[in-house]
Amino acid sequence: MKWITRLAPLGLLFTTACSDVEAPDGCHYHDDELHCDDDNHGLATTVILNFTPSGGGDTLSFEWNDPENDGNPVVDDILLPDASDHDHHDAQEYTLDVEIWNELEDPASDVTPDIDEQDHFHQFFFTGSAVRGPAVGNNPDAIIRQAYADEDENGLPVGLSNTITTVDWGTGELTVTLRHMPEENGETVKTEGLADAVADEGFGGIGGGNDIEVTFNIEVE
Repeated sequence: MKWITRLAPLGLLFTTACSDVEAPDGCHYHDDELHCDDDNHGLATTVILNFTPSGGGDTLSFEWNDPENDGNPVVDDILLPDASDHDHHDAQEYTLDVEIWNELEDPASDVTPDIDEQDHFHQFFFTGSAVRGPAVGNNPDAIIRQAYADEDENGLPVGLSNTITTVDWGTGELTVTLRHMPEENGETVKTEGLADAVADEGFGGIGGGNDIEVTFNIEVE
């Protein structure tokens, strides 16, 4: 199984202006509390993808899990049934909701609300050999199609919620990337058309940096 591991300490990024006191080097304020680089608050150790069939049915959940944050994750293979009950493919639509957790805290901490709160600085991108969608373009080998199903306060996509449609039977890879795009020199970095730019130029074609980049093996059956 192949995976890509680039998990940043998200607690260093999802900060709010809660204090007028300047934080020491290597530290930040979050909810009026001081956190420093060597504490575990806000680390992302687990990515959960929840696929819920349109029209009802059980949610299928798959994890990328590195609870020790040591670069040795356990990764579920994603198995998605299509809608056929015979010998040719019928498309099945799913709602895909993404969760991010920090399991180094006790109890485990859900980081997803931090992303949601700062969604105007963040966007998920869905790429890989299995995918057709805004960040990939027209991939003839795709087995799933991704579309954004949520927006930030500026009407730009976020990717915590998505629509996934099975395109064909087969196998491939799904890479989920969370991009952090804070303002730079007072200029907005998160703008329209970022997924198209990634499809054309890769992540070097947009601003910001990756908080998370993880890859799953996926099969439509």
